[in-house]
Amino acid sequence: MATYRQIQTSFWQDGFIMELTPEEKYFYFYLMTNQKTTQCGIFEIPRLIIEAETGYNGETVDKLIKRFVDYGKILYCKETKEIMIVNWIKYNFINSKNTMLCINKELKKVKNKDFVNGFYKICVDMDYPLDIIFKGINLYENSDSEKEELSGGLQAPCNDLGEEEAKKEIYKKAANKEANNTDGIGLVICEFNKNMGEAALEDIEKIAAFAEEFDNKVILEAIYEAVKYKAKSSAYIWSILENWKSLGLITMDKLKKYRNIKKESNKCNADAYKYIE
Repeated sequence: MATYRQIQTSFWQDGFIMELTPEEKYFYFYLMTNQKTTQCGIFEIPRLIIEAETGYNGETVDKLIKRFVDYGKILYCKETKEIMIVNWIKYNFINSKNTMLCINKELKKVKNKDFVNGFYKICVDMDYPLDIIFKGINLYENSDSEKEELSGGLQAPCNDLGEEEAKKEIYKKAANKEANNTDGIGLVICEFNKNMGEAALEDIEKIAAFAEEFDNKVILEAIYEAVKYKAKSSAYIWSILENWKSLGLITMDKLKKYRNIKKESNKCNADAYKYIE
């Protein structure tokens, strides 16, 4: 296990990171740099250790873990106490045989095989050397009962087909009702569907709730921000809107003014580094 983890300086200006609360930034940074982290980005860490090292209580730790699961940034298994940082291997892979042998050794110790399977799919997409990384590792799908057990309660509860069909029907009616209203939430729902995938009933309810406080164009901007930074989680959109709400940016005029001020501020900071003879 290495005694340090490399974090790029651009981390703090990443679009996703910039929209997080200070508490979330600190927690995400902790997940990537704590002593239990590994080369593969999958590690076992008891909640008591997280509490002791971050200073957060159990309730806050649970809240933050669930939040980053919803953001699509980590996977968490309560049963095995394992965390997988989803994109870790994409940004920290080193094309070294020793590194790949280390990853192979780590993967053999992972208890949650769903994590190993997910890691395999990422390696396939990134065209990493599978013969070295997965040598001697059996990949298989867990049974439904095992998946439910390994999810540790963070997986969405199963619904029977009747309930799912009812939800879809409610969604279709809500979407169709507003579809032709360019000033209503119909446009927002259509843009959500186009960019994030079909909205669930919970997503529609969220959009409707935010529409009570925000201009619809501001909600659209939050969706486009998620697309810009390739965040495919609706939780990321809600996080952006909550942040803008805390700043009072509920209209497009206020949002535009805020962005202009921020742009000028960044420009001034850049000018400060120019060499002057």
